[in-house]
Amino acid sequence: MILLQRFFQICLFRAGPADVPTSHSFLKIVCLIYFSVGVLVSRVDHNWPLSLAGSAADTLLLLCVSWVLLYFRGMTSRFVQTATAMAGTGSIMGVIGLPIFWLFRQVEPQGQLTSVVLLFVLILIIWSLFVTAHIFRNALEIRPGMAAIVTVLYTIVSLVVVGLALSGAA
Repeated sequence: MILLQRFFQICLFRAGPADVPTSHSFLKIVCLIYFSVGVLVSRVDHNWPLSLAGSAADTLLLLCVSWVLLYFRGMTSRFVQTATAMAGTGSIMGVIGLPIFWLFRQVEPQGQLTSVVLLFVLILIIWSLFVTAHIFRNALEIRPGMAAIVTVLYTIVSLVVVGLALSGAA
């Protein structure tokens, strides 16, 4: 429970990746949860095989990008905490987003509720980007502007890689 609270604190910008325990076992568990939540979120729009492929690609990309960024900054000792923070907060965002995305698929395209649901989707996306930038800023010890650039680039690469996995091209 304390660790779950820590991920919420990171999502609320009250803690950073350094506040997550350095444990390979915990990283594996959190990555498995991240993968599982990703599959459930993807299932809103896709079948099981595509959801599994997309979530696997997303999880592997999270790990690879975290390691590469830390490697180039000479901070690979922070990998476990950074990856755990990314996967843990991503899991929370996914759990929060799951009912929003499900509701989005249920509302009429021209209905009044569509605008409200789209607003919630937009808020969740922006919040998620800010949390990712917060983690990168702390883990890489970079300025907020550079963290924003890294976050946008990571998000673009993630959208391309997961999109390719979902299309069956990857």
